Amino acid sequence: MEVTDALTETTGIVDGLVAGLTPEHREMQTPCKKWTVHDLVNHMVNTSKAVSAMASGDMSLMPAEGTDHLAEGPVSGWNDGKAAISAAAGVDLSAIRQTPFGEVPGAMVLSVGVADLLTHGWDLARATGQDISATDDLTAFAQNTWGMVLPPDARDGDRFDVEQPCPEGASALDKLAAFTGRSVS
Repeated sequence: MEVTDALTETTGIVDGLVAGLTPEHREMQTPCKKWTVHDLVNHMVNTSKAVSAMASGDMSLMPAEGTDHLAEGPVSGWNDGKAAISAAAGVDLSAIRQTPFGEVPGAMVLSVGVADLLTHGWDLARATGQDISATDDLTAFAQNTWGMVLPPDARDGDRFDVEQPCPEGASALDKLAAFTGRSVS
């Protein structure tokens, strides 16, 4: 699967999940132990903007630490994040970019953004009781990306934990969640 196709599918999934949020969801706990639904969606927007900055090589686009991107509501915040990460799909993805995980091509920066959004989309769906589905190609894309860039020291129990058991016959998306340390049972 091409990274741009993976991005399009993932942002469509997140569109539906964010549109399904209600004010009652805001303070609900998510599978990410330190984050409420508000924190999680804010992280997804922040990540989208950060990926755009790194993939383009324009670090002036990097969001400021601690910004609440959801001040105008989750849909408005997500639309801004989606616009930013979607713009990153139009840059030279073969160019080498500096990132927190080393120097990598822009395509890898965007791939990590897609994997992060899909994984946190699962978190959002689980926290709010919404349905989520993704193609097996997309989940394989995300799992392969995490397999390349998720170091053991990132599995600190915060956003990622050690790989969890997954029931036989689980969906590819649940397997991805288990791989990133989420309990799927």
